[in-house]
Amino acid sequence: MWNMRRLVIVTLCFIGSVRCEVHDQLREKLVCIEHSTCGGCLAAAEHCRWCADPYFSTARPRCDDDQSLVASGCSQEAIQRPDKPVWEVAENSSLQDVEPDRLQAVQIQPQRIKLSLKPRETKKINFSFRAARNYPLDLYYLMDLTWSMKDDKETLVSLRDDLPSMLKNLTDNFRLGFGSFAEKPIMPFISTDARRLANPCTVEEEACESTYSYKHHLSLTNEVSKFIEKVNSSSVTANLDNAEAQLDALVQAVTCGTAVGWSPHSRKIVILLSDGLMHTAGDGKLGGASLKNDETCHLDENGYYSESSKYDYPSVAQVYRLLDKHKVNVIFAVTQGVKGHYDSLHKLLNDYTYVAKLESDSSNILKLVKMGYEDFVSVVSFEDDLNSEFIKIKYFTDCGVKGGSLTEAKRCTGVEYGMTLNFEAHISLESCPEYKKSRQTITISESQLGQDALTLEVEVQCGCHCDAGDAKSDAALTCPSNSHLTCGVCECNKGWSGPQCDCSIEDEAASAALASQCRMPNTTHTHACSGAGECVCGVCECDPGFNGRYCQCKRCELSLENNQECGGVGRGVCVCGQCACAAGWSGAACDCTGNTDTCKPPGSDDVCSGHGDCVCGRCQCSALEGETVYSGVFCETCATCENPLCANAEPCVSCHLSNNCTDLCTIGNMNYTVSEKYNAESQSDDTSCIFRRAENGYECEYGYTYKAGVQSMIAMEIVIRSKECFQPTSAKIMFSSIVIMVCIIAGGIIIILAIKCAQIVSDKRAYAKFLQEAQESRKNMQEMNPLYISPISEFRLPDAYPREAY
Repeated sequence: MWNMRRLVIVTLCFIGSVRCEVHDQLREKLVCIEHSTCGGCLAAAEHCRWCADPYFSTARPRCDDDQSLVASGCSQEAIQRPDKPVWEVAENSSLQDVEPDRLQAVQIQPQRIKLSLKPRETKKINFSFRAARNYPLDLYYLMDLTWSMKDDKETLVSLRDDLPSMLKNLTDNFRLGFGSFAEKPIMPFISTDARRLANPCTVEEEACESTYSYKHHLSLTNEVSKFIEKVNSSSVTANLDNAEAQLDALVQAVTCGTAVGWSPHSRKIVILLSDGLMHTAGDGKLGGASLKNDETCHLDENGYYSESSKYDYPSVAQVYRLLDKHKVNVIFAVTQGVKGHYDSLHKLLNDYTYVAKLESDSSNILKLVKMGYEDFVSVVSFEDDLNSEFIKIKYFTDCGVKGGSLTEAKRCTGVEYGMTLNFEAHISLESCPEYKKSRQTITISESQLGQDALTLEVEVQCGCHCDAGDAKSDAALTCPSNSHLTCGVCECNKGWSGPQCDCSIEDEAASAALASQCRMPNTTHTHACSGAGECVCGVCECDPGFNGRYCQCKRCELSLENNQECGGVGRGVCVCGQCACAAGWSGAACDCTGNTDTCKPPGSDDVCSGHGDCVCGRCQCSALEGETVYSGVFCETCATCENPLCANAEPCVSCHLSNNCTDLCTIGNMNYTVSEKYNAESQSDDTSCIFRRAENGYECEYGYTYKAGVQSMIAMEIVIRSKECFQPTSAKIMFSSIVIMVCIIAGGIIIILAIKCAQIVSDKRAYAKFLQEAQESRKNMQEMNPLYISPISEFRLPDAYPREAY
């Protein structure tokens, strides 16, 4: 009886599995046959093929799998197949610093990659960045030369010897340039009195130069003596208000690349020194400079900004665009009184500016240059010139942390020389903008430099080779008017639609007549295109999130891992709102892998340590085994048992703490990564362990966590998160004994003092009682008794009685 029951169960399971397999095959077939164009067919799924034979039977679907098309009579030569994937590293020079015999640095590797993308496909691109030593520096001093900055100019001249030494500490390849600014020479910013125009410093009873907006004094040069000479020979000027033309001058210094001499391969920094506020867009209209700043260079033969009275001051947005376009950083070295004003500006120009407090005489200018330069160098951020809404790029990086995991970010701070930053770009094609093959070039570059870049030559595989048309003219004659033969079928010309291409897209009456073709047959649905689209000449144009001939199918679920529908290419395809998963994948979005390797602990072949099941690539531990609850990444530990993976990880932790291995540790044939993140919070999937060892006479406990490795060839990622050290046991005993003895002695002294105090208090109380009793006894004596009458009588004669008679 039992055997018969088992046989029935096995038979039902076999029948169920066969039915599921047939159902999956049917769904895979449906995903192909519903497409009526070659491009849409090949983009639907990897197994879909298109028959471009114009004589192919119209009763058979042109979009189907290879075997079905051949069986239906389509020749192999006429079958259109997806192009082979393209992946080629076309240029891959190693990272290089600037050397005396090689001035060209290489800071990003690789430099050029050729790849292809299919719809719903994601490819990972790994590249590295390392800031090159002695990278060329172009430093342009832009100085406020109004009257209040007179002493600052003299201070800068006095630093002629210290300036080159400081710059050589930053890089051996530097150049200096010099420019100055004051104010637009128009009312109300200056006085238009003839005498004041010629000499704005008349009030100070000194001669100075006429007011100007910006003047370029010296192009970038490596001769420091020329720089000092130009600064020394420059003259101050004056204006009326406390705001100057800083932004006017900054735009000219940035855009006049030929005059200033900016190098195409250098880090460009403008250090702007000022003690005044700045004018912005709109202020110039007060004096008649009403035209919007045109963001171009206007220098005359003497280096003056010649159009300052014509164009308004630039806006902050214009300045940001120019700094980003020309990759120029700005150090605002300003006095304390106006620093808050520039701090507000820095918040808007955060990526390209640095604000520092300038002493009243500019004596700390060299320190500010060094601080600003180091601040710019310590930030690495990447950007791309992608302008497609169908191609998306996500960036992940370890920010130079050895053994650290990749997190989604494209900006790193605290970068030091020698650190290699590893990046991973995930580039995906969400859908085809149109079913045509195309090529696109994408440049990924460091945002502050822009010279070193990774170029991606992307081949978008969205079309077919037969899209150019068919050469068989006799077949072309069978197509109706307003159409042409493409890939074996007649396609309507632009502006026409309908089965016979006789419906103008702009003809509303004809479109209404074909509305019945947009309703699903044999249904009670009265709305065209299932109410989820618009019927255009008998063809449904579905709303976002819907597809199918009648827009009857909803969009399939997106994978949480890569945000791709049905997990993307190779995992599954969407068949009318449901995912048909490929072999080895499961789940509503085909994001659950059938591979159990990620559920096996390092050094073991037991799935989930034998204490759980591998579901979607992760262990689900058994709820109970007797009275024991298992937990951990691999269900390897419980409250009453020792964690075996903690013991496996200890040699690598010890190796890392002993500096014998910094980030990668190998035990047997297993690779581990070890990193330190003290006081950092652990993740939910981390398992905690404790490692103890002696250090410098102390016993130290290191708290660390581990989790399954997310990088290829890495079995486990270990992170040391805490450290606590204690004195050894013998020292603890001695220390405890001393503490106990001190406590006993102190306790004895306290007890003695307490007894002595109690005795004193008792004696005082006894003496007070004695005095009270003595007083009471005197009251009982006769002379103190109020009822006692003395037996002695005394009589006194009156004073008036004559006493001589006696």
